[in-house]
Amino acid sequence: MFPEGEPRPRLTGTAGGEPKYQAIYRDLLARIEAGDVAAGQPLPSQRELADHYGVSLMTVRQALQRLGGEGRIEQRHGLGTFVAGPPVIPYQLNSLGSLAEELAEQGIDLETVLLGVRRGPAPAPVPAQLGLGPRDEVTVIERLRVVGGTPVIHQLSYLPPALAANLGSDAGLDEEELKRTPLYRLIEERGGVTPSWATEAIKPVVLSEEQARLLEQPAGGAALMSERVTYDVDDRPVLADRAIMCASQVVFTTRRQAPERPAVALRLDHPTT
Repeated sequence: MFPEGEPRPRLTGTAGGEPKYQAIYRDLLARIEAGDVAAGQPLPSQRELADHYGVSLMTVRQALQRLGGEGRIEQRHGLGTFVAGPPVIPYQLNSLGSLAEELAEQGIDLETVLLGVRRGPAPAPVPAQLGLGPRDEVTVIERLRVVGGTPVIHQLSYLPPALAANLGSDAGLDEEELKRTPLYRLIEERGGVTPSWATEAIKPVVLSEEQARLLEQPAGGAALMSERVTYDVDDRPVLADRAIMCASQVVFTTRRQAPERPAVALRLDHPTT
C-alpha cells in the first residue's frame, strides 16, 4: 500500500487545522478509491500505520473507526483490517413494497436513478402477464438502483395503458414525481389501485454488454433476473417488473415458519353401554 521509500506525510494536527486522525482518514480513503489496495485486501497493521504516519495507535484507530462507519473497511477478528467489498443489499422475498423504503428501515440508503419513461411495445411474455394483446403498448419505466455509489439493480417496470393514463402525463408518469416517490405509492395514491400480492421468479443469467455497462460489471458476468407480476385486491395484474441484479451484491432473505398446529388435540370418545 505504501511504496518503498515513500516519505512520511506531514500532519499538521489541531494547532494547524484539522485533527491528525482526519488527515489520516482522508489519505487512506484516497488510496482505497485509487485502488492502491483492492476490495478484500488487508490494510497494514495499526502499528505499521502508526509508524508510517508518526502518530499514536489511538489516532490511527480514530481514522479507522470513521472509515469503518462509512463501510469502507471491515474488521475481521484475528485477521486484521480489510478493505470492504461492494455493498450487499438484502432482498426480502416475504414482503411487497418499495425497495427504497424497505432498505431505509434497515439503515441502507438506496438512490434511484431514473433512466427514462417511454411508451412502446413490451417484450414477451409481459403483454400476456398484464392481460393485454400482443400489439398493445405499455408504459416502460427504466431505473437504476444505486447503493453507496455502486449500481446494483437495473429495473424495467411495465404499466398497462389504463393505469398509466390515470397517473398523469402523456408517457403515463411524471418523471420528476417518479424520482421522489416510490412507484407502488404512486399506483395506490394517484392510480387508485392497491397492490395486494405478487408472483416472482428469480433465475441466473449472464450480463449483456448493455447491462454490464449500466451495472459497471464485466460483460458475461453472473447476474440474477427477477420477473415479478403484481396484482391488486381484485386479482387483476397491474404491474410487471424485470430486474437484473449483480449476483455478488444481493442476498435474498425470507422468513420461514412452521405450520400452525392446534394447541389442544380433540378426541372423540364413544360412550360405552
